[in-house]
Amino acid sequence: MKKINISNKTPHVIRWVEDFKYKVWDRVVNCLTGMRPSGRLHLWHFKWALENWLLMQDTQNIKNNFLIADYQVLWDHLWDTERLRSAVVNMVIDWLSVWLDPKKSNFVVQSYVPEFAELFNLLTMFTPYSVATNNPTLKDEMKKIENRWEWENSSVSLWFINYPVSQVADIMLPKWEIVPVWEDQIPHIELARKIIKKVNTMYGTSFPLPMALISETPRLVGTDGNDKMSKSLWNTIYLTATLNEIKKWVNSMYTDSWKTSVSAPWNIENHVVFKYLDIFYSDKVHLEELKKRYIEGWENSVWDWELKKLLVKILDELISPIREKREYYKNNMDLVISSIEEGSENVRKIWQELLQELKEKMWIIWYWKS
Repeated sequence: MKKINISNKTPHVIRWVEDFKYKVWDRVVNCLTGMRPSGRLHLWHFKWALENWLLMQDTQNIKNNFLIADYQVLWDHLWDTERLRSAVVNMVIDWLSVWLDPKKSNFVVQSYVPEFAELFNLLTMFTPYSVATNNPTLKDEMKKIENRWEWENSSVSLWFINYPVSQVADIMLPKWEIVPVWEDQIPHIELARKIIKKVNTMYGTSFPLPMALISETPRLVGTDGNDKMSKSLWNTIYLTATLNEIKKWVNSMYTDSWKTSVSAPWNIENHVVFKYLDIFYSDKVHLEELKKRYIEGWENSVWDWELKKLLVKILDELISPIREKREYYKNNMDLVISSIEEGSENVRKIWQELLQELKEKMWIIWYWKS
C-alpha cells in the first residue's frame, strides 16, 4: 500500500498526490472543505477546488462534507442580505452543475447548524487575542479592508478578528482530520491544532488534530496576467460564461506585443494564453510543439489568434456542459434547496451529540446531576 507523502518537518501537512484519491491509509477519514459564498464561481474555483472535490467524492474511504461558509461573508453584507441569499443558492447550483452529488457528500450551510456558533463561543475562551490576531492571512485581509474605497465597508468588525477561531469550530465540531488548503492557509490549520490540543489536554476529549492537504494544482492567473483571478479585478472567466463571453475574455489576454511577425522568435514567460493551455489543454505533446514553434519562430510558427482560437474551443468544451446543467437546476430549484437542507440536517444530529459530549466533559451541562 502506498503511503501519503508527508513532510518530516511539518507532519501536519500532506502534499497532494494522485494516489490520495485511492487510499488514505486503511481507514475512513473525515475531510472538511468548503467555500465562502462571496460571488459567482469561475475557472480558478473549478481547477483549485471543485475538480479535486470530485476526486475526493469518489474515494470510498474519505467522508466528505462541503461547507457553505455564509457566516464568513455575512458581516460584509449586513445591509444587503438578499445578495447573500442569492450567492448561496447560485453557488450550490454551480456545485451540482459540476457533478458534485449530495447523495455522496453532505452539503452543509454554516448558519443551518447553530452548534458551530455555540462551539465558536466556547473556543474564544481558549484563544488569547494575540494568538488569534497573529495569523498572517488575517493581517493581509485586514489591510485590504482598511484600504477599501470610502463607499465600501472599511471597518473591521469584532467577528472578523475572530474568524480564524470560527474556522477552528468548523473543523473541530465534525472531527475533521484533513483540510484541503493553499500553503498560505496553513496558519489556520496550525491555530486549529493548537486550540484543539489545549481542549483535549484540559478536558480529556479526543478531538483529532487536523492535517492540511496542499493542492499541487498551479495557480491560475487572471485573464490580464495578474497573479490572482478575482471578480473585483474584472479578470475572470465564470462557470456561467457563454461562448461569446469566453471569446471576449480570451481575446483580451496578454500575449506578446513584441512578436510582430509569425517568423519572429520570442519567449512565452508571460504569455497568458500559454499559461491557460498549460492547465486546460490535455494534449501535452501538441502543446509542447506549439510552444517550440512559437519560441523559435519557424516559418510554420503560429499566430496568437490561432492559440486563442484553440483556447476558446477548449474552455467552451469545459464550460458548456456546466451551463446546460445549471439551466436544469435553475428550473428544478426543489433539488437545489433539498440538497442543503437535507445535508445540513443529516450532519447536525451527529454534531449535536459531539457538542453535548464536550459540554459534559467541561461540566457545563446537567447542573442538577451529581
